[in-house]
Amino acid sequence: MIWKVAVRIARREALRHKGRSVLVAAMLALPVAGASAADTLYHTVKLTTAEQLQRDLGRADARVDYIAPAPVQQLPDGTVPAPPQAAAMLSGALQGVQVASPTDAGVLPPGSRVVAMPAKQQLRVRSPHGSYTVQIAERDLFDPLLSGIYKHVSGRAPQAKNEVTLSTSMLSSLGKHLGDRISAEFLSGAEQPGSDGRLPEHDLTVVGEYDDPSHLDADEILAYPGTLPEPPDYTGPTHWLAQIPGGLSWQQVLQLNHGGYAAESRLVAGNPPRADQVPMLRDHRGAAEGSSRLSEALIAVGAVGVVMALLEVVLLAGPAFAVGARKRRRDFGLMGAAGADQRMVRAVVLADGAVLGAAGGVFGALLGVLLGRLALPEAATLTHREPGAFRVAPGELALAAVLGVVTGLIAALVPAIITGRQHVLQALTGGRRGVRGVPWRLATLGLVVLLAGIAATGYAVYQPGIHTVPLVVGIAVAELGVVACTPMLVALAGKPARLLPLTGRMALRDSARNRGRTAPAVAAILAAVAGSTAVATLLATDDARGRAQYHSTLRPGQVALMFGWAAAGQSQADSRPGLAGGLDDGPGSTSIDAGKAIAAISAALPVRSAAVIQSQDFTGFVPIDVVVKRPVGNDCPFFGPNGAALPGGSDGESLIQSDPRCTAAFSGGQVVPGDVAALRALTGRVDPRAEQVLSAGGIVVFNRYDLATADPAGQAGTATIALQRSCPPDGQDVPEQIRKQFEPYCSGPPPADQTLPAAVATTRDGTPVNGVRALIPQALADKFHAKYVPSMILFDTTRMPTRGEEERANAAAESLGTTALLKVERGYQGGADAMMLALAAVAAFVTLGAAAIATGLAITDGEADLETLAAVGARPRVRRILAGSQASITAVMGTVLGSATGLVPAVALIEARSHSFLQSAADARTDFGPFHGPHAVHAQSYLAIPWWFLIGTIAVVPALAGFGAAIVTRSKVEIRRRRG
Repeated sequence: MIWKVAVRIARREALRHKGRSVLVAAMLALPVAGASAADTLYHTVKLTTAEQLQRDLGRADARVDYIAPAPVQQLPDGTVPAPPQAAAMLSGALQGVQVASPTDAGVLPPGSRVVAMPAKQQLRVRSPHGSYTVQIAERDLFDPLLSGIYKHVSGRAPQAKNEVTLSTSMLSSLGKHLGDRISAEFLSGAEQPGSDGRLPEHDLTVVGEYDDPSHLDADEILAYPGTLPEPPDYTGPTHWLAQIPGGLSWQQVLQLNHGGYAAESRLVAGNPPRADQVPMLRDHRGAAEGSSRLSEALIAVGAVGVVMALLEVVLLAGPAFAVGARKRRRDFGLMGAAGADQRMVRAVVLADGAVLGAAGGVFGALLGVLLGRLALPEAATLTHREPGAFRVAPGELALAAVLGVVTGLIAALVPAIITGRQHVLQALTGGRRGVRGVPWRLATLGLVVLLAGIAATGYAVYQPGIHTVPLVVGIAVAELGVVACTPMLVALAGKPARLLPLTGRMALRDSARNRGRTAPAVAAILAAVAGSTAVATLLATDDARGRAQYHSTLRPGQVALMFGWAAAGQSQADSRPGLAGGLDDGPGSTSIDAGKAIAAISAALPVRSAAVIQSQDFTGFVPIDVVVKRPVGNDCPFFGPNGAALPGGSDGESLIQSDPRCTAAFSGGQVVPGDVAALRALTGRVDPRAEQVLSAGGIVVFNRYDLATADPAGQAGTATIALQRSCPPDGQDVPEQIRKQFEPYCSGPPPADQTLPAAVATTRDGTPVNGVRALIPQALADKFHAKYVPSMILFDTTRMPTRGEEERANAAAESLGTTALLKVERGYQGGADAMMLALAAVAAFVTLGAAAIATGLAITDGEADLETLAAVGARPRVRRILAGSQASITAVMGTVLGSATGLVPAVALIEARSHSFLQSAADARTDFGPFHGPHAVHAQSYLAIPWWFLIGTIAVVPALAGFGAAIVTRSKVEIRRRRG
C-alpha cells in the first residue's frame, strides 16, 4: 500500500515539474541508451555463422589451403595458429616446388571441383597525387562459387584481360570512374625494367566497383585471370574454393591435415566438433588457454569500464534527486505532520527514482535501438567491415530498461535516507540545521569497504589467470568505499577554514556543515574524474610502453632508401669515397644507380654521410643464417632452454628492459658485411678504433655482450660469428623433392665458427643500432657461403629533416625507380595526447555541472545568511565571491578524491593485462618451444602517471568552476520577510 501511494505521488510530481523530471530521466536514460545501442550494434556487426561463411566461402562448400609438406593441425574454423616445428621448417622448402591442387593430390572426395584463389600481388598505379602501391588479385567473379565474397557496388566484373575492378577506396584515392583507364606497373612479376630503370607500364580499364566486405578500407584491384605475369619461382596457387558432393566433414578435414592441407568447411561450421576431437586443442592446450586469457583480459577491461560508467551515472543523478527533495521539503514536512513516518517519506523519494528510472529506461532502450541503427554506417567506417543484417535482442533490451530503474533507485537512495531523517518542524519552517559532528561510523564502514575492494582487486590481479568478477567487483566496491568516506572528508575539510578570508571561511564551513548536499556533488565529481583519470592513466601507460618498446632500424633523423625485392644494382662504379661499388642485382630486382640515388637524395636532405647497407638474401629457400655467437653467460636469460622459467620470478619485460644482455636479442638485426662508410652511416660518428679493427679484417659489434672475450673496459676483444642452419632432424621423413632443397645447405658438417678481433661501436647520441647486429668483412661472409644483396642506402643527416624536405626527397626517390621507398625516422610518434585532452574536457564538463548543482543548492539554502550579510552592510560582490568559493571548494574536493581513486582501477587493469600477457607467453613457450613472439615483450607493469592531466584537472577545472559560478550569480540580495 505504501509503495502504491508513493508511486502515485511520484508520478504526479514528475508531471508537475516536467523540466526537472525530463532532465533526471534523460540522465538515467544515458546508460540505458548506450547499453542498448552497443547491444544493437554488437548483434548487427557480429556476423552470424551463415553470414561469415558467405564472406569466407561464397557458395563453396569449403576453402582449402596448402600449409606445408608435413602433417598440420588446425582449429575447426580453418585457422592454423602455429604449425608444428617440422611443418614450419619445411614450409619454406616449397620455393621452386610445384604445389598440387587438392583434386590433383587426391585429398578431396571424387566429383569435387576447385577454383584457385591466387595470392595477391603488388601493383603500382599513378595518379595526379602521386604513385600508389596496392594489391591486385586475379579472380573470376563470374564463377558462382565466388558469389558473396565480394560486394558488388556498380559496374560489372572483368571478363577479359586488362579489365579490372577497383574498390571504393581505390576509386576515391585515384579519382577514377568506371570506364577510365589506369597506368600500372606489375611489381611482383618477372618483367625486366627498361633503360630508364622503370618497369613496363600496362593500361588497365576500370569496368566495375567491388569491395571486400571484411576490408572496406582496402585499396584493392581485381583482375581477370591471366592478366598478371607470374612472379619469379611461382609454384602455383595455395588457396582454393571447393565444391564437394555432400560437403566436407570434420573427419575428412583431419585427413586433409595429414597431407599438409587445412580447410574451413561449411559443414563443420554448422556442426562443430567437441574440444576433445580437435587435436590442436588437445595437444596444445596451453596456447589455447593463453589466447583465452588474452580475451578475458579484454573482457575485464570492458566490464570495469561499464561498471565505472554506471557508478558515475548513479552519483551524478544523486544530486539531482537531492535538489528535488530539497525543493519539496515543505511537502514532506506536511506529510510528517499528517502522520507519515520516515519509511513513507523514504518510499516517496525512492518512488521518484523508480518512476523516472522506468521512464528513462524505456526511452533509453528505444533511443538506443534508433542510435544503433543510425550508427551502422559509422560503425562500418570505424571497423572497415560491412555489418550483417540489422538485429535487436528484445530480452537484452528489457534488461537494459530494468537497468534504468535500478540506477534510479540507487541514485535516489541517499537523498531518500537524508530526507526521511529531517525534522518535521524544520521542514515546515524552512530552517537550516547543519551537521557539526564527523560521521565516523559511516567513514569506518567506508574504509572497511575500500580495503575489501582493494583486497578483491589484488586477488583478481595477482592470482594465476584473469578473474573478471573479483576484479570488477573489487574496483566497484573500492570506489563505493571512497564515496562512503566522502561525508567524513567533507566534514574534516572545514577544520582549516579559519585560515581563509571571510568568504572562503564561510563557504568552506557551510559546505562542511551541510554535507548532505555537498557530499553527493563531491561524489559525482569524484566518479567522473576517477573514470577519466583511469582512462588517462591507461593511455599514458600504453604510450610509455610503446615509447620504451619502440625499436627502429634507424636512429632519429636518419633516412633510408630501401629497395624492393631486397636488391639494388649499380650500373656503373661510383666515384664517391667509401661507397661500395660493383653491386650485384638481386633476384627479380630493378637496377638503381647508387651514386645517382645518393646525389638525388642528398640534394633534398641535410646529409652528412651515406653508404649502401647489405642484408642477407633470403629469396627462395635459404635455411641458413649468419649470427653472433655469444658466451653462455652473455645470453639473455629469457631464452632459457625449452622456455625455462624466468630467474627470480621476474616478469619477462622487466627483465628485457633492465638486463642489457636482452637488448640486442629483442632489437633484432643481421650480421652483414660492411666497410668504414657503412659504419659511419650507422653510428653517425667517426670511431677510429672500430674503423681500424674493421679495416684490418675484424668485426664490429654494437653491444658489448656480443664480445666473446673483452678487455677490462669492455670495448674491444674478440667476437665469434657462426652459421645457424635449420635442417630437418635426423630420421625425419622428408619427401625427396624437399630433401633436394635442403641438400645444398645441410649436407656435410657446418662451417667452423670464426673468432676474430672485434671492437664495440657506439652511436653519436647513444641510441642502439637496431637494424644491424654486427659488421663483418666480406671475406668472412664468403666463408659461410651466405649471399648478401644491397637492401638500402642509409643517409646520416646533420639534423631532423623537415616535412618539406621529406616530400622533396620522396619525389626524388620516386624518380629513381619503381622499387625505391624512402623512410625518414622521426622516432616514436605517440597519439595519447588528443585522447587525454578529450578526457579532460569530459571531466571538466561533469565537474562544472556538479559544482553548479552544489552551488545552486548552497545559494538556495544560504539565502538567510546572505540577507543577514546584506543587512549588516556587506558589499554586493560578497555574494559572487561566496558562490565562486563554494563551487571551487566542491570541485577541488571532488577532483582530488577522483584523481586518487581513478588510480586504483588503472593500476589493477595494467597489472591484470601484464600478467595475462606474460602467462600467455609462458603458455606459448611451453607448447612450441622457446618463445620469440610479440607477447614476450608486453609483460612489464609500466605505470605512467599523466601528471599534466591531473594538474589540469585539480587546479584549472576548480578555478573555472569558481569563476563561472561567480559570473552567473546575481550580486543583489533581496531582503524578504522571513516566514515563521
